Amino acid sequence: MKFEKIFKDELDHCYAIMRLQQGDHDFIVVASEENKPCYAYDLNNDYQRTTVWPDVGGTMTMVQIPGTLNFLATQKFYPGFNSAACRIVKETFNGQDWDQTIVGDFPYIHRFDILPKADGKGYWYVGCSIANSKKDTDDWTDPGKVWVGDYDDDAARVDNLRALPDFTLTKNHGYKRMNGYSLITGVQGIFKLTPPTATADWQLEQLSDIETSDIFSADINQDGREEYLTIEGFHGPYLRVSDDHFNSIARSEADTPFGHAIWGGKLGNRDYFIFGWRSGKQNLELITSDHLDAQLIDQQVGPSNVTVYEKNGQTYLLSANREANQVAIYAIDID
Repeated sequence: MKFEKIFKDELDHCYAIMRLQQGDHDFIVVASEENKPCYAYDLNNDYQRTTVWPDVGGTMTMVQIPGTLNFLATQKFYPGFNSAACRIVKETFNGQDWDQTIVGDFPYIHRFDILPKADGKGYWYVGCSIANSKKDTDDWTDPGKVWVGDYDDDAARVDNLRALPDFTLTKNHGYKRMNGYSLITGVQGIFKLTPPTATADWQLEQLSDIETSDIFSADINQDGREEYLTIEGFHGPYLRVSDDHFNSIARSEADTPFGHAIWGGKLGNRDYFIFGWRSGKQNLELITSDHLDAQLIDQQVGPSNVTVYEKNGQTYLLSANREANQVAIYAIDID
């Protein structure tokens, strides 16, 4: 498999990424984790760049509002992880660019999502905080929480916000929306969060007690069941592949410091993982087996987040190459 970098642009500390597609419009959106811009690139018009916002930044998460070109995003998640002033904004597409509405203040929220309710009436809100309070960036004595509520898109606000009782989460970094539930990670391990039903409130189930930074799933060994790729330790140096019951298949040495970018899914007729780390070699790699065999995609770029998308029959990799201050798109030639 071959990867060719076909587009790049400079964006200081680029971090959060998203494909934003609806109707005839098609964009990729990339935002900085510092006091820098968020850009949208028009995939129908030779990557023409629009500034969604010029500064503020501090963006960890962006979530498309289904059926629209509108999206929600965190801002002000700085300095570092001492982010008491973090907020969520709504960006509404006006046909040319985006108009901003402040949804509210959400201190220390690192990952969040909105999940359509089963009855089709509105959305659940899920927010994972990195901490509940902090004296300084390195203070982890007051753990974070999982916050839930109701997201009202017409009013652009979260109602009935509450923390899940009797549960704290230290150093949350990972979140992955699955089919009907979400995976949440932290020092305490990996948890399955299931939204309410007509007969049950939010359900939280621990799947693993191994400290985990990030998680993705794909059928990497083509056995008909999905495996999990996890980054171990907070921004950890270890990679692990586990089966669908979280039994370990392979674990790496501590050779990928500041592990961060992670994706899994189909490229051509089989599944792969993509992984990148932000220290040391700062490589971006294609993982080709459940024993962590890898192919180099790019080096000394330090990716923060990656995703794969298709356009006009061609598959592309979008990478926020944070340490290189570079938004990058790679065309993938699938053998």
